[in-house]
Amino acid sequence: MSMAILASCKKDSTTTTPTNNNNNNNGGCGDGNVCFKLNGTQISKTGGGYLMADTFTFVKYEEGAKQLSIDIFGNTTGSYTVGDKRLKGRGRIYYFPETSKMYMSNKGSLEMTELTSDRKATGKFSGTLYRYNGDTETFTMTDSMVITEGFFTKVQLAKL
Repeated sequence: MSMAILASCKKDSTTTTPTNNNNNNNGGCGDGNVCFKLNGTQISKTGGGYLMADTFTFVKYEEGAKQLSIDIFGNTTGSYTVGDKRLKGRGRIYYFPETSKMYMSNKGSLEMTELTSDRKATGKFSGTLYRYNGDTETFTMTDSMVITEGFFTKVQLAKL
């Protein structure tokens, strides 16, 4: 009888618990994904991106013509000031709901919390994105989209 109890205890001690990659630090966004709320609607898709010349980090998700893009003008962890300019230490968040429109943040928050040696990026973001005219470099302040609860979790980046 005591042998059965020992075997039972031994079995319990070797039981493994499945790893849960959805923790409080990433809002439940699984590994390899970009997740966010766009005007209150949850979007969670496989992410991608690249590191360019060790000075520029790009994270995105695409679904047909729709695309969310995050430019990080750096390759270190930390907070990046969000705006519409390409400057070292800054970031940009933009969204293409279709091929003829683009929305870009002129303010928001962006933090890269991890960038591993095997080029997996983790971070969080949010902001108000306004319709942007790239030809005139102007915003239409009456046409906007709000991104909240944005996360990218261990998104694999190609090296360019």
